[in-house]
Amino acid sequence: MISGDMTVGRLLDQHPELIEVLASRHPHFDQLRDRTRRAMAAHVTLTEAARMAGVPVEDLLAALRRAAGEVPPLGAEERPPEKPSAVGAASGSRPDVPPSRQVHLDVREDVRRGQEPFGRIMAAVKGLRAGEALVLRAPFEPVPLYRVLGQRGFLHWTERLAEDDWSVWFHRGEGGEPAAPTAAQTSPQAALRPLTIDVRGLEPPEPMVRILEAVERLQAGETIEVLHERRPMFLYPQLDERGFRHETDEPEPGTVRIVIRHGGAGA
Repeated sequence: MISGDMTVGRLLDQHPELIEVLASRHPHFDQLRDRTRRAMAAHVTLTEAARMAGVPVEDLLAALRRAAGEVPPLGAEERPPEKPSAVGAASGSRPDVPPSRQVHLDVREDVRRGQEPFGRIMAAVKGLRAGEALVLRAPFEPVPLYRVLGQRGFLHWTERLAEDDWSVWFHRGEGGEPAAPTAAQTSPQAALRPLTIDVRGLEPPEPMVRILEAVERLQAGETIEVLHERRPMFLYPQLDERGFRHETDEPEPGTVRIVIRHGGAGA
């Protein structure tokens, strides 16, 4: 059954013909006709996609289910339609962060070219210092980031500047400072042991975020072993750009193992 927590990427893998339904609902979905431009599709749920496009969630799900030949369950609870934000509308009050403490990142062209923007975004977030805010420009409301960064103590303020231009400020709330490395993470003995990250069962974009955060801490000679449910095709270009070596195998059905090594001396 097609549901709101299904990702757009998974939907189109199972029902490629449903691209016509998505494209008829909003011009932004039309970009997904080109498989090379589906960078965000692997990470965005249908609920989040509907919100980003200003389309009522239940209306979109009903149309997709009808086109796929599915019948909605009897008595299914329907959510009230979500109204799209008007151009110029903003949520709450903009954070009081002076220009000198603002870090600006524009990923609009990345997304339009079909490039994965999560790596750049998380690198910018990682580099934020106390009192700084990330000011992100995107061609749609980056709803998945609210959940991912919210789990890390970040608050957000959102403003829609144009049909395809959103400005989102991410800043740390109280208690949202990054945790200091533990002794186990920093000891020489721990550095010699391969780190294993199990991202099976996690909802996108959490697997990508966790893996990229881990590889950013890799030192020369260190290795990370990732256990995944599938081959993360959008991860490989991110690793190549950063100079990391990687190998993938499938030790057992349903488990994909990616071994990532630092590309520096001693690797």
